[in-house]
Amino acid sequence: MLHEERILKNKFAYFFAIVFVLCWMIFFAYNMFNIFVRNYGLKDEYSGIKIPIYALYFLILPLLSITLVSIFKESIKMFTYLNISLLLMIIFHGLLFYISYTKVKKPNEYLISYMFSNLLFIVGPTILINYLKYSPANNEIESIGTHND
Repeated sequence: MLHEERILKNKFAYFFAIVFVLCWMIFFAYNMFNIFVRNYGLKDEYSGIKIPIYALYFLILPLLSITLVSIFKESIKMFTYLNISLLLMIIFHGLLFYISYTKVKKPNEYLISYMFSNLLFIVGPTILINYLKYSPANNEIESIGTHND
């Protein structure tokens, strides 16, 4: 269904968006499987915020699934779902960080590693996907079959 009015103008953007969303879906699905089916549950240190964490699991995974379907359908709502998923993932990781931050021996190093990993694995790829929706590719492979007469 690749046509002239594509939501992502670059083929790399399609591939990158699919891989990014699929990897996070696998991460959240695996954790949900461990918590709910294998009955591993959360550690005792997270007992105060179990309900918000479970609610975020049940919000993020379906949103990522809808995002993946929207990528294949080439729906413009894909960016809305992706950005909402980004916000919920940051809240999710923020909750986990809040609990772990008080128990770490070197909190400054933990804060820097937390911020760096969130920028590298969540915010950076989402910004790249959002940026690539505006930048068409200008190479020979992308322009095969088009005429410039």
